[in-house]
Amino acid sequence: MKKGLKALKVICICCIVGTVITFGLLKIVDNFLYKIMQSSYLEVETYRTNSDVVLKEEDVIVVPDGATQVQFSYNNKYYAYLEEGAIHISTTEDKKEYVTVKEDNPICYYYMLFDKNLILYFVEDTTGSRTTLTLKTYEIATQRTTEYNDFNVTNFSKVKDITMSPLVNIIYVNIETKNAVGAVNNIIYRIDLFNSMSQVRSGSVFRSIRILQYVDKLYYSDNAGGFYNAGTALNYLVGYADVKLIGMDAEDNIYLLDIDDMDKVYILSRVSGNTKLIDTIYLSDTDVVTTYNEYGGVYIIYPTYILDVSGSNPHKRIAKLSKYVTFEAIKGDTVYLRTSNNKIITTKLLKND
Repeated sequence: MKKGLKALKVICICCIVGTVITFGLLKIVDNFLYKIMQSSYLEVETYRTNSDVVLKEEDVIVVPDGATQVQFSYNNKYYAYLEEGAIHISTTEDKKEYVTVKEDNPICYYYMLFDKNLILYFVEDTTGSRTTLTLKTYEIATQRTTEYNDFNVTNFSKVKDITMSPLVNIIYVNIETKNAVGAVNNIIYRIDLFNSMSQVRSGSVFRSIRILQYVDKLYYSDNAGGFYNAGTALNYLVGYADVKLIGMDAEDNIYLLDIDDMDKVYILSRVSGNTKLIDTIYLSDTDVVTTYNEYGGVYIIYPTYILDVSGSNPHKRIAKLSKYVTFEAIKGDTVYLRTSNNKIITTKLLKND
């Protein structure tokens, strides 16, 4: 009997030791696979300093501490940022500054178009509570600037977002205003580059605006979880859930994230002039960091991975991330990530098929 108990103890000890060793080996393998997944097309040195990923200086994009609105061109040839009222444009190949776009008055916002190397930007001229915004474009290849119309905004705070209409020369702009006591309001403008501009909607704080690719129909969501088209609330289509408009795919389907539980994505489509719910994606992870929409891709970014909910497999993890980086953008199959010391690194998306 004693021999049996002794043998049983030996077996238990061996099982425990085996489990510890196996777990350790699995952890090593997981870390190894993680490093492979986290590698970019740039040559990367994987040592760490102060919890940062440190890379070869000639292989990284470094942006100044005061830089804002970091953006990347559609073909990954250029990157830009706003600093002290000027747009600094550099090439991704040699990391050298290509040109600085500067005006007599500060540039307050710019937008790199998703299909060409053209920048649309606003110049701000403020006197008291009145601000004149002048809309201009800059063509990177020819370095040519074109000025369009300007308009006045009272209590201007910032330009929040731009979306391009399928109609030529029409854009929609979401502008934030803030009065003397700090009350915030948003105004959505419809701007004809060569003619007039008009207010589309105001009186709320709009979280996101998107336009259909083939029809000049604007959809938007607000901070209260409302979703609208032409001033009409459409939350009844998704059981009156509070939602955020997170993007549109190549087929003009509309994607809404349930912001109450963060566990569902509703897909809507415009059918015969009416907006209808066509599908619902159920998410197993509710720890959403941010979302991103470009090139018809609708992405949800989590702390350690990315989903393309507009892809054929919306639950497939198409990129692996790290706690050492924050998400910046996706251009084509390239993901841009920023380290805490303002270095931009890249990784490649996996195919979602």
